[in-house]
Amino acid sequence: MNQENNKIVCPVDEAIESNQHSYTPPIQSADTLFHFVDKLEYLLPVIEQFAIVPRYCIEDIDYLQIGMNKIAYPMLCFCDINLHKMQEHISFYGGYGIAFSKKWGIDKGIQPVQYINPKSILKEDFRKAFQDSLNAKTEDSAQNFLLSQMFYLKAIDGTMERDGESVQKNFTDECEWRFIPDVKSVKLPQAITEEEIFSKNTWNGALTVSGECWLKFDADDVKYIILNSEDEFEKVAEVIKKKRLGASKCDKLISKILIWSEVRRDL
Repeated sequence: MNQENNKIVCPVDEAIESNQHSYTPPIQSADTLFHFVDKLEYLLPVIEQFAIVPRYCIEDIDYLQIGMNKIAYPMLCFCDINLHKMQEHISFYGGYGIAFSKKWGIDKGIQPVQYINPKSILKEDFRKAFQDSLNAKTEDSAQNFLLSQMFYLKAIDGTMERDGESVQKNFTDECEWRFIPDVKSVKLPQAITEEEIFSKNTWNGALTVSGECWLKFDADDVKYIILNSEDEFEKVAEVIKKKRLGASKCDKLISKILIWSEVRRDL
């Protein structure tokens, strides 16, 4: 790295070339996308299938003032928090995770969330445009764009349900990225309105058998597998061995397992 005009920049040769564009690794955030779950039993199928299954997640959109309080989208959530700052996130979302390079995530279409200030011009312009789109007689590209944009919007702060309690959070701390699959191809709704949210579990069941909508990966794509305690290492290692990847690739993937209760002491 060097400094030009008081700005930190990366030398050109540090950018990673791809078929479509060059990728410049970040300096202030992690060059990794982490996906966490709160139980080992949720992580094991991810490793068994080499795929993460999206789920319809309820989002509070009251702050947008578009006449809806809640909506649900099919999604997978990731964060790009540096490991030495990860403890709070893990405490809230669970100590079982799988991580990939940020370049891999970008190539897969994973998109960072835009955090919205409810008092901003951006929010007000979105509100007006969305209301106008609802009054349109026919569906057009502008309506599709507004819905797609809403998939990646989140308030700066708010409340969310956790273990039956309402918790106040500043959502910008989550450094969230989202994978939103195109589920229309398997005849599932791209968004579920508040009146239909009661059917969320039914749609989630449909996603579990719709492999086209899963986020798939290979062994070489995995950067880390994070476990809560050393007692769980053998369970995960056994699942990896059953994949029959070959000795070298199997050993390499097992070597990527991090035991968080041990790692956090050194961060």
